[in-house]
Amino acid sequence: METTARGDVPKTLQTIAYISIPNSDDLEFLLWDLQDAITAYAQLSGTALPHPVDLKANDAGSVADGIVLAIEDVADDKTLTAIEQALERFGGTGTRVYAVIRATQEGAEQAHRTAVRLHKACERRDQLWCGGVVVCAGSGIAALRHSPRMGLLRRPFSEAMDKLVGAVRMGCSVEHAQLLGGGNAGSVDADGMVRVEPAVPAPIWRVIIRRLGAYAQSNI
Repeated sequence: METTARGDVPKTLQTIAYISIPNSDDLEFLLWDLQDAITAYAQLSGTALPHPVDLKANDAGSVADGIVLAIEDVADDKTLTAIEQALERFGGTGTRVYAVIRATQEGAEQAHRTAVRLHKACERRDQLWCGGVVVCAGSGIAALRHSPRMGLLRRPFSEAMDKLVGAVRMGCSVEHAQLLGGGNAGSVDADGMVRVEPAVPAPIWRVIIRRLGAYAQSNI
């Protein structure tokens, strides 16, 4: 696709920075799910696992081959500044940049604008915007942590996340990874993102998430 054509060739990633901005249970869950899947597929295939960058290390030279950002679609100036600083700190020329965007509102229009901003930020630093996943589930998705990954509730998100896993493992854009792997490249939009929604209607989804969240709190 046009947004990722330049330099979008597979590259084995040696180091990856996984960054959640801001810190939240939902974003941490989405990053955890991604990392868990990457680890599982690496073990199944007998391939080396990319080394995660220590975000807390005070090392100005900790440049990563890949960056995965977990962010919300509504970002204030402070959050946008933090994202820019993360790209500046960990990204170098040719660094692959991916995103998991949690849509806080119905639809994905705001997520589209956020993806465009990320793409432009990458271009300014000569980094490669590789797309990602837009999770249109509202708040509380962290309540699914103990649900089966391929069960009814998590399956749509897991399948979308697996497309991101494939892209990270190949070191190219989500669309390119789908084309190379014989997957459904048509599910990738013009921003390089795969949009995913719950498998059940929104009113039922919200009730389920509230109950799962309340159950999790009662067991703490």
